[in-house]
Formats: sequence, structure tokens, C-alpha cells
Amino acid sequence: MSLTFISDLLDSHDAAEKAVLGFRTRLEVALATGDELDVRRVRAEAAVYELRTPGVQVLDELDAIQAA
Repeated sequence: MSLTFISDLLDSHDAAEKAVLGFRTRLEVALATGDELDVRRVRAEAAVYELRTPGVQVLDELDAIQAA
């Protein structure tokens, strides 16, 4: 594999981790404030992100946060 390909893979992995962290943070804030509309908005955006980014499991993590 070329170094460019490996670098691109690492960049995409970092971007996915950052996005998941953002969704988790936004969901936790929405749950803490009791803002049901924002909870639904975050889940919808996470679902779209999950569909567009193969291999990323965002909704499972959000379900675990909501269940806790």
C-alpha cells in the first residue's frame, strides 16, 4: 500500500471518530436539558452520517447513551 492511501485511511478514521464524539456530546447535552426535539435531530443527523459512512456505527452508541 502506498503511504498516501494509508494517510487517507487514517484521516478518514480520525474524521469518523470526531463526528461520533460530536454526536455523542450533542445527544448528552440534549438529554441533560430535556430537549426532545434536539434529541431527535441529533439521532436523524447521526443516521444520515451512518448511511453515508460505511463501517461507522453511530446509532448503536447513541442508543447505549440513551438507555443509560
